Amino acid sequence: MGGGHGRRPGRGIRSGPIEALGILAAKIEIIGIGNELIHGSVADQNTIYAAARLSALGFSVTRIVFVGDDLKSIRSALKEAGKRADIVLVSGGLGNTGDDITVEAVGKAFNRPLVLHKGLQEELRRYLDRRDIPWDPVLEKLAWLPQGSEVFHPRPKTCGFMLTEKDRTFFFLPGIPEEMKRVLDRRVIPYLLQHYTERDVIRSRTYRIFGLMETEVEEKLAEEVKAFPTLTLGYYPDFPELLVLASVKAGKTKEADRLLDRFGEKVAEVLGRHVISDNGLTLEEVLGELLLKTKQTLAVAESCTGGLIGHRLTAVPGSSAYFDRSLVVYSNRAKKELLGVPARVLSRYGAVSPQTARYMAEGVRAKSKTDWGLAVTGIAGPGGGTPEKPVGMVWIALAYKGGCFCEPYLFRGNRAQIKIMTAQTALNRVRECLLDDTHLSGR
Repeated sequence: MGGGHGRRPGRGIRSGPIEALGILAAKIEIIGIGNELIHGSVADQNTIYAAARLSALGFSVTRIVFVGDDLKSIRSALKEAGKRADIVLVSGGLGNTGDDITVEAVGKAFNRPLVLHKGLQEELRRYLDRRDIPWDPVLEKLAWLPQGSEVFHPRPKTCGFMLTEKDRTFFFLPGIPEEMKRVLDRRVIPYLLQHYTERDVIRSRTYRIFGLMETEVEEKLAEEVKAFPTLTLGYYPDFPELLVLASVKAGKTKEADRLLDRFGEKVAEVLGRHVISDNGLTLEEVLGELLLKTKQTLAVAESCTGGLIGHRLTAVPGSSAYFDRSLVVYSNRAKKELLGVPARVLSRYGAVSPQTARYMAEGVRAKSKTDWGLAVTGIAGPGGGTPEKPVGMVWIALAYKGGCFCEPYLFRGNRAQIKIMTAQTALNRVRECLLDDTHLSGR
C-alpha cells in the first residue's frame, strides 16, 4: 500500500467497460508526485494512462505537472492547479514511508487538519489479520486524511481519496500503477461521468498496430474518419507497437456500438494484417489463440534475443498446450551441439546468415517434433557489426512441414530495442503465416 510509480506500461491502454457520456466543459490537470519522477530514475506511466483514458472519453486535459517529494513544491502545485482547473488528479505519495508526504501537503495547502479515518484504519487491520500479519503502528499513517476527505469506497482496498476545495474537485490516487489504474477506472471516471456529463453515450475500442508509423496509420484512415462525424482517434506509441484508441458518441449504447463496429470493419480493410488485435490482446496472446484454434505447435531457437521470444510466449497462461520449447543457442558451439548446425556452414557463412538461420529453424522443429520451428540470429550491438553485416541485421527463419523460408531485417536502435523488434517481428511472422493459407510461399 503506498508508493512508487511503474517503469513502463505493460500492455498499454485497454478499452474500458465504461459507457461514457457527452462531456461538459471541464478542465483537468494531472500532478505526478515523486523524486524518482523528476530525477528521471523511473519512467512515469500513471499520468500517461490517466491522460489517455480521460482524453479518449472527451475530457480536456490541459496540463501535466511533476513535482518531487517536497512539502512546499507539492503545496504550491496543488494551489496553482486549483486556480486553473476544475478537476485535479494527483498520483503518488500516499504510502507509509517518510517520503510519502502528499497527505500532509494537502492539509497545509488547504488549511485542513488531518483526522483519523476509522473505517480505513479498521480495513487495514482486517487486511493484516486475514494474512496473520501483526499490526505495525507505522501503517496508521495511511488512515490519517485531510478533514473533509471522502474515501472512494466504504471498505477501501487501497489508498485514495477525494475532496472539494472552492468548487474544485481533487482526486488523490496511489502511485503504484496497478492500484492507480484500478482506482481511476472504477472510482474516479464513473464519478466524473456522473457529475460532468450530458446524456450521450460514448464507446471506445483500442487497436493494437504493428509495422506502420503513426503518420502512416493516420494517412490511411483519413478518408474513413470522414464518414463518422462523432468519431475521435487517439494515437499512443507503445514500442514496438502503436495503440489507436477510437471513440464514438451516439444517443444510445447499441447505436454507438454499431458505429464502432462499422469503423472497425474499415480499420480491418485499410490496415489489414497490421492490426494485431482490437480487444486489448497482446501479440503473444493472439498467436496463442491461433495455435490453439488450428491445433498446431511451435518451438523456437534463439540467438540474439537470448530467450526473449520464449519469455513472451510463456507469459500467456496455458501456453504449454502449443509451445514446446525455446533453445537459447547464443554461441556457435551451442548451435552445433543442440541444433546440428554444421561447422562448415558457420565457418563459411557465419552465425548471422540465412544458411545458419535455416539450419536453426529446421533443427529445433526436428528435435521438438512441432508443426513450426522459428529461429532468429542477428547482431544486437552495440559492437560486432561490419559493413557487410551491420548492427541490427537479423535473419528470421520459419520451418514447417513443406519446407523453410528465411527473411533478412535491418533494425535500428539500441541493443534492447533491436532485441525487442526481433522478437516482435518473429512472433508476428508466425501469426501472419497462421492467418494465411498460402504461408508456404513466404512473404
